[in-house]
Amino acid sequence: MSGAMRPAYWPWMLGFAMLVGLDQWTKAWVRASFVLGESIPVLGELLRLTYVQNPGVAFGLEPFPPLVLMLFGATAAVGLAIYLYKLVRDRDRLMWPVFLFWCGAVGNSIDRVLFRSVTDFFDADFPDFIMQRWPVFNIADSCVTVGIVLLLWQTLFMKQHAPLSTTSGERLDSSSLSTSSSSGTETAAAGPLSHPSPSSDLPQ
Repeated sequence: MSGAMRPAYWPWMLGFAMLVGLDQWTKAWVRASFVLGESIPVLGELLRLTYVQNPGVAFGLEPFPPLVLMLFGATAAVGLAIYLYKLVRDRDRLMWPVFLFWCGAVGNSIDRVLFRSVTDFFDADFPDFIMQRWPVFNIADSCVTVGIVLLLWQTLFMKQHAPLSTTSGERLDSSSLSTSSSSGTETAAAGPLSHPSPSSDLPQ
């Protein structure tokens, strides 16, 4: 693969640093500015900032001890990074949701390593028919949620694992190769051309 066609990984690393950095900065601000359990309204009851420490997973569930969750999160973060590298190299559309999963996994894994729990603070009252209020969440959780929505959209409305469009040079080479191959096949199928015998023009 030539240098011009090699995929650029730095935009992904920049986006990763920005999302994880924003996630960690907001969590640090909440820990420094709020008392555990404190809640203040931002948009009335629609959106509040509520400081909680979640030792479990989503929706406050605690299926495993904190150490197990910490090891699982770290392993998932490494695995997603390797998988994302492959997807970016192959220009697979799955790289977008996997990138968001990776950012979310790293953001919450940092909390588990440092504090053995995850800092949550967004307290929203989204319309639903099940819960009075949604569980408190953070930016890393939002990355995972958006990634799930994007993955479902790609699965339902787009061809799975379809690579993105390649460069015009690659399309031109592919088209030329296809045309050349087709012409060769037609020529072979027609067989050798017939020529009149030289002896037919001689006087008898």
